[in-house]
Amino acid sequence: MNIDFSRIRDIYGEEMLNLIEINADAVLKNIEYLITLGFNDYIDIFERYPIIFIEEHSSFKTKFDNLIIKIGNDFVNIIENDLSVLECLL
Repeated sequence: MNIDFSRIRDIYGEEMLNLIEINADAVLKNIEYLITLGFNDYIDIFERYPIIFIEEHSSFKTKFDNLIIKIGNDFVNIIENDLSVLECLL
């Protein structure tokens, strides 16, 4: 996994990197969940919306599952083509 942490720092600042470090276990579980759902672009999703990944896994999963229900079966394609769909998770 080649996450560009300098990109995250440039956009969100050093504080975001600290939050990612503090919540590393949850971040990894949440990224793994995207992988199990079939996302290929999970690194870009994480780099653009890191704040949603620092949440406890059960809460992240619930929010993401609700989003999937809302947008339907083609959720991977929809989200990967329009990441702004994830803004409702903020």
